[in-house]
Amino acid sequence: MDILKTKDAAELLSVSPTTIKRWISIFPSYFKKDRFGHYIFSEQEIGLLIHIKDRIEHGETLDCIDLSTYNQPPELPQEKLPLHTHDKSIEDMASRIDHIERSLNHKADEVVSIQLFQQREELEDLRQMITQLAASLETIQKPTTQIHSSYEENHPSAVAMRQVPPRKRSLLRSFFSFM
Repeated sequence: MDILKTKDAAELLSVSPTTIKRWISIFPSYFKKDRFGHYIFSEQEIGLLIHIKDRIEHGETLDCIDLSTYNQPPELPQEKLPLHTHDKSIEDMASRIDHIERSLNHKADEVVSIQLFQQREELEDLRQMITQLAASLETIQKPTTQIHSSYEENHPSAVAMRQVPPRKRSLLRSFFSFM
């Protein structure tokens, strides 16, 4: 007999899979799981399940059933099979997966580093803009006399034009622009 899953064992014993799971929860040390966490049943374990079913049919409760008196000793739990076997193709595939994982981690680190660098540059640009705005605000807040004096120092020709009032044109000249 091959190794059976919970559903197959339930069909063999004519009970529901939930019943099998309930029996297993009462006697967890007698039943083993595969590497995926599913219960698997060998011939000996099927024999234990048949013994449990017979005891229940004879009127015993699950609490009263003693599997240690069953004539076959329970099989000792085997160590889990190693994930890596000696098959060359599986080892090759595992090494490829490890290489890809390392590459992904390295790439993720690079992306984060670049993003941090860009954010630092943006922060420095914002600091410069704040400094410029602060300087502009200081010039705006200075008294107007200081502004006029600095303006006059930088643009003396504009100040001279501002001080001389514009000449009025005579009425005749305004009609005849060629004059």
